[in-house]
Amino acid sequence: MKAIIFDMDGTLFQTGKILEQSLEEAFAVLRERGEWQGAAPIEEYRNIMGVPLPAVWEALLPEKSDETKREMDAYFLE
Repeated sequence: MKAIIFDMDGTLFQTGKILEQSLEEAFAVLRERGEWQGAAPIEEYRNIMGVPLPAVWEALLPEKSDETKREMDAYFLE
């Protein structure tokens, strides 16, 4: 039996670019709602990229409600 393993993340598939765009879109929603000013915290996100999404929102939106974090999670995943 032979198997082939592909390293999709960062080799065949540039997830960083897609994930950063998703983060931008999630923070655009917050800006539209008046809950965020300025650019999305891309550099902070790059430092924690790869952790589970609940940890991402906890790190990037520590002052926001759990409901807001869940909403941003849904936008990000969409």
